[in-house]
Amino acid sequence: MNITENRNSKKNLNKHESDKLLEPFESVSNTALLTSYSRSFSDIPYEKEIYDWLSKNCNGEFKFNKLRAPEMEARYKLIDQLIKKVDIPQILELASGYSSRGLIFSSEGYKYVEMDLETVASNKKRLINELFKPNDNLKVVSGNALNYDDYIKCDSYLNDNEIIIVNEGLLRYLTFDEKRRVGENIYQLLKKHGGVWITSDVTPKRFIQEQEKLTPKSNNDINNINSRKNLNDRFEDENHIRTFLKEIGFNNIELHQFIEVKDELKSFDALDIDKDLCDSLLESAIVAIIRI
Repeated sequence: MNITENRNSKKNLNKHESDKLLEPFESVSNTALLTSYSRSFSDIPYEKEIYDWLSKNCNGEFKFNKLRAPEMEARYKLIDQLIKKVDIPQILELASGYSSRGLIFSSEGYKYVEMDLETVASNKKRLINELFKPNDNLKVVSGNALNYDDYIKCDSYLNDNEIIIVNEGLLRYLTFDEKRRVGENIYQLLKKHGGVWITSDVTPKRFIQEQEKLTPKSNNDINNINSRKNLNDRFEDENHIRTFLKEIGFNNIELHQFIEVKDELKSFDALDIDKDLCDSLLESAIVAIIRI
């Protein structure tokens, strides 16, 4: 399917199909708590304070298999490294969760907009106001990454220059039709602004297999706290990733492995984890820099 055919197909959706495609995914928000727990064992600024606030103000147990902490830390740090490499001073982060990235980059002068579902966005605003000094460079907006109208809301806080669009841990919970819709929305905004899409969410099935070897029950734990059971909606391999993105209109795709930031990971020592134990997992996980 070429890009014209793909976009025109949206016009053929009936109301039931459209409503289903844009349904809220509030149960997925619970996974942001697990991610925050994992990052609390890193040296990423503000992450321990954020997790402590969440543990006191949000219901539920957030603890996760400790062997997943290096993966979460590597994902965060590699994305940060690539953001700095691209060097575009305004960022839209989709499904931003309780990440400290917006706080950090906005304090460094970046114009930063975070978008997440209503529950997370509301909690994020509360914790920022209670724990940190808000700054005018950071905006938190409630919205659904499948709905382009919500991108327009976010865009009102950005200028007309190039942007970086970031997401980590969003597409894994979506079907391929939903992944395509998110990709098309991102394409539209990048076509307007120029810039790049940086995401860890195009990781192939090999990564899930490595997760299962290292932490056999962790993906079941994730399934148990959200209603999105899409573990089979994975990219087969790098060729599948490139084909999928090129059908949307992205022709420049640069892939990086989590292992690139292994030497920067502090959770190994914090949790007394063998530093070579996660190598296969970190080698199989990918962050992509994607351009039109």
